[in-house]
Amino acid sequence: MTEINGAAPHFTVTTSTGEKIEAASILVATGYHHFDATLKEEYGYGVYDNCINSVELDAMLKAKNLQTKAGKPPKKVAMIHCVGSRDEKVNNNYCSRVCCTNAIKVAIEVKEQIPDCQVYCLYMDIRVFGRGYEELYRTSQERFGVQFLRGLLSEAAEQNDGSLLMRLEDTLTAKPMRLTVDLLVLMVGMEGNSDLAEVAGLKIGCDRFYATAHQQYSNNASHREGIFLAGAATGPKAIMESITDGRSAAAEMVSFLASNPASFALSMNGQAVATMAAVK
Repeated sequence: MTEINGAAPHFTVTTSTGEKIEAASILVATGYHHFDATLKEEYGYGVYDNCINSVELDAMLKAKNLQTKAGKPPKKVAMIHCVGSRDEKVNNNYCSRVCCTNAIKVAIEVKEQIPDCQVYCLYMDIRVFGRGYEELYRTSQERFGVQFLRGLLSEAAEQNDGSLLMRLEDTLTAKPMRLTVDLLVLMVGMEGNSDLAEVAGLKIGCDRFYATAHQQYSNNASHREGIFLAGAATGPKAIMESITDGRSAAAEMVSFLASNPASFALSMNGQAVATMAAVK
């Protein structure tokens, strides 16, 4: 989408291919970006071969090909929570909501694929929510032996054999620790995908996600009439939350169209009345 002209319920949307679409209402569902882990230089992402992010780990597990750069199954894996989230140094003060649960899930998958692998989760706080997730957290420890360390990683250094020496602080005991692992996984958080802000004339919040008309009472409406927001466009969300939010946005749009007789009649004739923008 390159341009939006007009006002509700008479928008003209120009796509990147030059096509013009008449719309009575617009839904912005732009999703999110993963945090760029190279910004945390002390962790060595993009420098050390055996430092990867959570997206790359997911791909390895899906392909059942979890291995180090040397092509060997790792004997020790460390997962660092909250990389790029709850971090004032990178101006991301919010929790990305899904990282803790995802770390627990993939830690179990690592143990399932490589049972004798030692898996460590380094966390600030464990924040798991939703039905069954607290039980999953306990199961990861009791059944699979995943070890959780409440610690802050200060830096990681590559050794001659490709393993990584981690220097960290155990924040429960306030004592320094060292831990050597074959694979270091950075659980990267979410960042707002606000590329359409200028095109659509939308406001951006202090977290760089789209601002809503009201945070509590109108969370699917933007500050511009006729333009609605859904999913992770307004902040970090799990899959089920995004689905529920999308349904809520659809209901808001139907209500808006029904309150504008001309646009509602247009929709009944089967013409384009709503545009979904840059869905990811």
